[in-house]
Amino acid sequence: MNAIWITVDSFRQDHIHCYRPEGTRDPSGESINVQTPNMDRLAREGVKFTRMRAEALPTVPCRRGSFTGRRVFPFVEEAPMKGMYITLPGWRPIPQDDVTIAEHLSERGYTCGLVADVYHLMKPSQNFHRGYQSFQWERGQEYDMYQSGPLPEGYIERFVKPGTEMTPGRMRVLTQYLQNQLHREGDHDFQAAKTFRRAIEWLERNHEQENFYLTVESFDPHEPFEAPQRFIDMYDPDWDGPELIYGNIYQRSELTDAEHHHVRARYAAECTMVDFWIGQLLNTLDRLGLAENTVIVLMSDHGKILGEHGHYGMPPQDTGLELNAVPCFIRHPKGEHAGTTCDGWLYNTDLVATMLSMMGAGEKERVDGIDVWPGVDSGDLRDHAVGGHGQMVSCWREDWLYLTNTEQNTTALYNLADDPYRQDDVAGKYASVRDEMKGLVEAVVGE
Repeated sequence: MNAIWITVDSFRQDHIHCYRPEGTRDPSGESINVQTPNMDRLAREGVKFTRMRAEALPTVPCRRGSFTGRRVFPFVEEAPMKGMYITLPGWRPIPQDDVTIAEHLSERGYTCGLVADVYHLMKPSQNFHRGYQSFQWERGQEYDMYQSGPLPEGYIERFVKPGTEMTPGRMRVLTQYLQNQLHREGDHDFQAAKTFRRAIEWLERNHEQENFYLTVESFDPHEPFEAPQRFIDMYDPDWDGPELIYGNIYQRSELTDAEHHHVRARYAAECTMVDFWIGQLLNTLDRLGLAENTVIVLMSDHGKILGEHGHYGMPPQDTGLELNAVPCFIRHPKGEHAGTTCDGWLYNTDLVATMLSMMGAGEKERVDGIDVWPGVDSGDLRDHAVGGHGQMVSCWREDWLYLTNTEQNTTALYNLADDPYRQDDVAGKYASVRDEMKGLVEAVVGE
């Protein structure tokens, strides 16, 4: 049996129609009804998981778990690496003694391919391409040192609010991204289009292989938020101001309501663009006759802060629904559990164990995840999840979120059903719940 694993970076769960048909959450603006017909199709044809959590965040720690099946959190002390400007815990290469999914499958006769524009995976010594017979890097995302050279005079002003203080430190990511994208000629040159088109080409060239495994890593809808104009017009058709593609340089209070909506509309447009290309990949599977013998796993690592908590981005202290609730689907080629919604807790490492079990590819060493497929109908999965992101440790159970800040040595408890934006710490009011969840964390990380 074949398998395709798709990770779409920074995709909020409330920006997918089948998860939230009433529209997005926004405590300070108009809700947006984001159109995602192809993920909706995956929900109809497969299982939609509502409570998948990456056990280690952000981008690179999560990929370490997804590429090996081995937990990365609790984080261990690791030496810093040259060439990596991000030094968060877990942001390190795949260790030499770990076995990747691609290595495991290659040894069993699978043809393994990787297509990615997640530039963090491309850095020297990262080893995320280990075990793939074919790997293709699509350059140009965010702060990827891809292109250099001056921007045209006045060009950057198209993308910032008038009066923005454009210090080098504040502008470095936006400037590099604009340099990377300066010579884009059409819709086919947007990053998601390039990445998914390469994946489609890979399938066209390899679909007659006896067994294959394809990993598709799309950095979109990660910021900067750019998409073809037809997608922007779906959510902000009357906007005539600057293209605010990089909200991270602003506080929410620095933007008007209209500007805030434009940032969010651009993110929604990028979500719909990514969904469109997911659809093109699914259509290719149908065209090549692969749908009935190919498992599909689709997930995101984390979401994105879009004005909540007063800013834009994804700092660890924002751990909550906006940052941690993400899409997750598994489509079985024989239609097992099609149309099911599963509310049990699971990790990205559980997706690895489940996929390998479906493929009948033999047990892989050092997989910490569990096969969740037998518990899909009953929802009998894990009853809680514990994860880490920088200095924040989170425990999720039912509607409760327990947080520990390891730098400040503080804890908090929130009931997300009553308080989805984490405004009211109820640790004192519900001491028994707090202590129970503290015990769940200590069982993972130790006292």
